[in-house]
Amino acid sequence: MSGGRISAVLVALATVLATRSVAHAQLTERPQPVLRRVPIQTPPQAVVSSRLIYMRRCPAGIGCVIRPGNEDSRADTSSIPNSQVTLTGFKQSDEIWQQVMTCMRATYAPFNIGITDVDPGNVPHFENIVGGRGSELSSDLANAGGVAPFTCDEIPNAITFTFDVYGPDADALCWTAAQETAHAFGLEHEYNAADPLTYLQGGPSMKRFQATDSPCGEFTETTCSCTGQATQNTYKHIVDMFGPGAPTAPTVSIQSPSSGKEVQPTFIVRINAMDDVAIDRIELWIDGVNTGLTAKMPPYRIAAPADVAQGPHTIEVKAFDVQGTPATATTDVTVGPPCTASNGCSGGDVCVIGVCVPGPDTPGGLGSFCTGNTECLSNNCIGDDMGNKACVESCELGNDSSCPEEFSCIAAGAGGVCWQTGGGGCCDAGRGHPAGPALLSLGVLLVVSRRGSRRRRRP
Repeated sequence: MSGGRISAVLVALATVLATRSVAHAQLTERPQPVLRRVPIQTPPQAVVSSRLIYMRRCPAGIGCVIRPGNEDSRADTSSIPNSQVTLTGFKQSDEIWQQVMTCMRATYAPFNIGITDVDPGNVPHFENIVGGRGSELSSDLANAGGVAPFTCDEIPNAITFTFDVYGPDADALCWTAAQETAHAFGLEHEYNAADPLTYLQGGPSMKRFQATDSPCGEFTETTCSCTGQATQNTYKHIVDMFGPGAPTAPTVSIQSPSSGKEVQPTFIVRINAMDDVAIDRIELWIDGVNTGLTAKMPPYRIAAPADVAQGPHTIEVKAFDVQGTPATATTDVTVGPPCTASNGCSGGDVCVIGVCVPGPDTPGGLGSFCTGNTECLSNNCIGDDMGNKACVESCELGNDSSCPEEFSCIAAGAGGVCWQTGGGGCCDAGRGHPAGPALLSLGVLLVVSRRGSRRRRRP
């Protein structure tokens, strides 16, 4: 390969970032995929050359023969080797191979791209060869997990490589294959541990192209070298090239209230929702009518309108992914009058500003011990000056009756929260929940004893 060929893979990260010619680094945890900048062989086209990725499993005992030349999967030619080479066969089991294929199909399911392991023959296609080791392809790829040619644009009929260096780890093989094939579509490495284009460890083992604007880079955030922009969006890039695939609905469920529950005006609907790419929004419907209320960021919580009449109602939540594919969940509730601090709530619920919410007996409920916001159903975990931390709910300052018994409304930042102040009953300190007058660690806060007691300001 002339001009764009770099004769040696650079393994020092500083050198990688300085040259930007070869995106390669070594980690002790896993060999990293590589991209190779090559001369543009075919000018970018208005329409993609193919919508098919051939996952070519190098057969044991035979291997895969690759000849040097311009990128052409139909002729088994690649710009990466200097001479004809043979990659040894894929050593993992049929079961692992099927897991890789299932993973690749799921990874590319949001797009109009087919994934096959049957040789398509002399028709345009992208090809990912799986097998062998990097050193068999080129001596400077000894520590690589895979390699792909790269020009910042689509490379028609590109051959990319996933080396058999991960053992029986189908997720790692799929991660690498997804990254290398995406390089052939013009995508760079990305600083997002959930995306196949990442170098980062610690994210989900099954990567999916993310519908978020994420920084480029391997081990640090960098500007994207192809566009000069600060971020890239892998999902948008691929869907703009190939179009959307068969819709895959998100999963959605109503966490609370449960079916048959008696609730109060402005009750909170808590929703669990997931999608393989991203949730766009969640809508709240009551009795078949769209309330116009939505949630767009987790944790998904929507307060029902105050004008919902007392009596039975059907609550429906509709989750939409970024392709507009819906999924629904429903529950039946009965709206009753507002609760009070001393009565009106059943089970483990307690009353906050006239609405029953999960209390200390419910994991993540008001007063439950926590270490972070995500452990609380309210998504609000705060602590006092003694290191006690608990899940809290917002309340009306100056109105202790807006909190349940054994709790007081204490200043926290610009508002107030219900904080347990002792006195026994359902929420005493013996149950492992914070108690007693406390200074909450959120800005200028107040120390409060029981309801109606004096307050003193601490500087």
